[in-house]
Amino acid sequence: MVQVVLAFNAIHLEAARRIRHSQPAGASQWELLLYEPSRLALEAGDRRLWPWRWPINPLSMAAVALAARLGLVGRLRLAHLRGAGRALRLLARHGRQLELLDDGLDQYRLQPRALDPLLFAAGLPCWLFSDRPAHRAPWCARFDCRELGPLYGTPAAADGLAPGRSFRTLIVDSPGVERLAVEAVHWPHPWRLVPHPVAAKRHWSGPLAPEDHTLGGPPEAALRGFGGVVVVGESLVLLAALSLCGPGVKLVVALPRHADANLWRLIRDEAVRDTRLRLASDV
Repeated sequence: MVQVVLAFNAIHLEAARRIRHSQPAGASQWELLLYEPSRLALEAGDRRLWPWRWPINPLSMAAVALAARLGLVGRLRLAHLRGAGRALRLLARHGRQLELLDDGLDQYRLQPRALDPLLFAAGLPCWLFSDRPAHRAPWCARFDCRELGPLYGTPAAADGLAPGRSFRTLIVDSPGVERLAVEAVHWPHPWRLVPHPVAAKRHWSGPLAPEDHTLGGPPEAALRGFGGVVVVGESLVLLAALSLCGPGVKLVVALPRHADANLWRLIRDEAVRDTRLRLASDV
């Protein structure tokens, strides 16, 4: 019986990694990893965890859908069915056991964007990262929530202020940051801009000075121990910054006005608890 896990982004992949590491040696040797190569890069450790792995494409999805229809797919782990094609829906319908994977901020939204909880049976295992469990939305209680531990470390685990940092302001392009353009004159240069991975969803349009540049790759490495200014909107990177940045960092956060009410509550509570964070709610 083949077990299948789908990883469309780095959050899904990290969830799947932690589940695999928590299993006894030799368990689920027949687990097939289906991954989206345009959105994540596998590491050497991933290749050891999943000797069976295929990039997601029409051929691989057709193959696993056929296997599911033949009753050959046991457990299926996936985050959601948003935008699912016929093959993925067949796979979800015929897989013998479904489990849900964390998809980032959705566990904190009253109305999750990617996952429709009512499409899945109550009581299904749902693997969630444990950064802010007290702020989980009520829909999570529909499922058997299983803890993966914090996605990010704790402030005490940060490296401290890193000397020689080549920039003083990090701007994470995400919904809401466009509201902060009027404040940009106060942010010290050089800047590093982290573009949104989806071009159609980019919100920051402010000009860059000659000494400013874009930052390639995930921003977590740049955040560790950083003590400058971090500008971020509605993004999971905010939780990364709270955990990884140094004590001298200034976090400037602007959520879109239409952001989920429970997400607003989480950020407001963090602003009260952590003096490094300023929520620009009235910009």
